[in-house]
Amino acid sequence: MTPPDLTLPQPELDPARHWLLYAAAERDPDRLRPIPLDEAATRLGPAAAGGEADRRTPGDRNLVVISRQRATAIADLLDELALRLAPGVEVPAVQSDGSLSRLAKELADDMLRRSA
Repeated sequence: MTPPDLTLPQPELDPARHWLLYAAAERDPDRLRPIPLDEAATRLGPAAAGGEADRRTPGDRNLVVISRQRATAIADLLDELALRLAPGVEVPAVQSDGSLSRLAKELADDMLRRSA
């Protein structure tokens, strides 16, 4: 007897409107739905804000301290960027309010500030 297929079918993703890295599970366990880019920013926001105090000694540029949650948010943004920049992927003009872009810029600016 063949075991049942427990994987959920992946929803159709539009790179102009949806987060490509993962989809959201609905209350109905047999469905996944695409996550709009603006919703992805809302989901990442609390983790990205969870930064720890910078505990470096003055002038030490070799160490930047951030929380695990913040690191995960940064990794998710970089993984999403890697998917969008993969050869052969066509991404039309993004349709969002820009919140995901602003979050990425804030995290980048913060990392540069911490390493200065």
